[in-house]
Amino acid sequence: MKKYAILFLFLSGCATIGKTLEVDVNNDFPHNEVQKIAIVAFETSLAEEGTTGIVFKSSSVENVKTVFTGIMARELRKWERFAILEGKTLEKELESKNLGEDDFLKTENYSSLGRSIGVDAIIVGEVERYGYSYTKVPLSRVILSQTFAVSFKAKCIDVITNETIWTADIEGTSKDDNERVIASVLITEAVNTLKAKLN
Repeated sequence: MKKYAILFLFLSGCATIGKTLEVDVNNDFPHNEVQKIAIVAFETSLAEEGTTGIVFKSSSVENVKTVFTGIMARELRKWERFAILEGKTLEKELESKNLGEDDFLKTENYSSLGRSIGVDAIIVGEVERYGYSYTKVPLSRVILSQTFAVSFKAKCIDVITNETIWTADIEGTSKDDNERVIASVLITEAVNTLKAKLN
């Protein structure tokens, strides 16, 4: 796999998003064979508020999963290279085949999914941070500063061979933009990086 790493600042209006984007592309994989992709709700390992004033769970886990799968699907559809199956449509397809996401996520064997719902690849991921951290005046509720942060990993896997097609490891922070804006910027940049490498 060839590794591409990008570290830069993204200017959005007056706000600045600092981010690190690392994308690995499997150059030995026949990418033109992938035409239909299922995007499974991202897993989460979000931290709760602690004594250090770190909060990385600003919304419900289910909402966070929806945010990431929705943005990923939107950006891949813009590419106009793949048919995308996600969200409620994917749930209905799985239900019609008496399958649940846990049936293949726990075993990491995706071939049954490919045969059952006719996809060539699956995107799975994990959200590690989605929220904000802050510092405040000791023994008070006064917040001195806060930083919004997002980090996640995504992986696209061939459902026939379980071979990794590409991976993305991304994180970003901003003092001005909230976590949903950061997630959108990060995922858009990841997909644009893939487009540049695979087109």
